[in-house]
Amino acid sequence: MSRKPANAPDTDGAMPISVLAEKLDISPRTIRYYEEIGLLDTVKRTSGGKRIYTDDDFRRLRFIKKLKLLGLSLADMQELEDIYKIHRNNSKVFPRLIEQLDTHKKEVDRRLQELTALRKEIDEFQERMREKIREET
Repeated sequence: MSRKPANAPDTDGAMPISVLAEKLDISPRTIRYYEEIGLLDTVKRTSGGKRIYTDDDFRRLRFIKKLKLLGLSLADMQELEDIYKIHRNNSKVFPRLIEQLDTHKKEVDRRLQELTALRKEIDEFQERMREKIREET
């Protein structure tokens, strides 16, 4: 078993962008974009300038993916990041996140009502078409 020299940097959990992208099933470009817009601002670099990602970056990106899945926009996430940068804890972030999710939930409910009405309209239209077929035969 090889040992790390005492003066070697701590790279436990460190990974290149390609590995991180594969683990999260997102593109390296997406990861760089999140960094550019400030959603991922703790990325470390090697002396050669290559990005090195940590387990914390992995968790952060997984959280961003979850928020996207829940319907939050990047602007919503940037707002949360701005709040976090001011307060440096989640005591103000989580209440705002809950508000954002409540707003999104209302939009989902509205869309579900529209889709339910559309489904009913499709069913009715299909039934009219079936009646026409029966009348013609």
